Amino acid sequence: VDLPSDAPRLRRGAVLREGRHRLWTSMGKAMLSIAAVFAEMERDNIRTQTMSGREEKARKGYWNGGQAPFGYRLVDKGNKFKELEVDEDEAKVVRRIFEMYAYENKGSMAIATWLNNHGIKKKPRGNARMDTFSSGTVQRMITNPVYIGKIAYGRRRTETIEGTRGETHVVKSDGYEMHDGQHDAIIDDATWAAAQAL
Repeated sequence: VDLPSDAPRLRRGAVLREGRHRLWTSMGKAMLSIAAVFAEMERDNIRTQTMSGREEKARKGYWNGGQAPFGYRLVDKGNKFKELEVDEDEAKVVRRIFEMYAYENKGSMAIATWLNNHGIKKKPRGNARMDTFSSGTVQRMITNPVYIGKIAYGRRRTETIEGTRGETHVVKSDGYEMHDGQHDAIIDDATWAAAQAL
């Protein structure tokens, strides 16, 4: 495109489309601003619909995350959503983790060390690379209600970081919904309650 000499320089890789309005004129800038407003509205609409879909999925008891948590695998049973199914080999490890925490007075670091020293590995899921257990992994497992057959919605939420240009971070939420899951529990209610009481 041949630009007049008064047109602003665009950074490399930017796309300029000439249509009815040239982008460097007052009218072109106004049209671009209007288009940006509609794009932001559409983005917000998509986010709202996505979150509503996830909330509805949780209410129906279906897994709402990406990778299956340790102790489970995702299986396609021909329904609309994949379902969690107990992986019995991993479930034995989950039960042992809860027993050590709830009844043997071991902390998450001691449990992770015990698992790693005994050669117990986990399959890396998602972006994870390590096959060993960390205290953080153990702690997240102990507080995850999926192990008692529940699906939680809203345990974490994304918030915009003040003073940034739309950067976000994930924060824990105290008030969240809990629904009966479509999957089997690995941990009994008494063991869960004992672990949460510590």
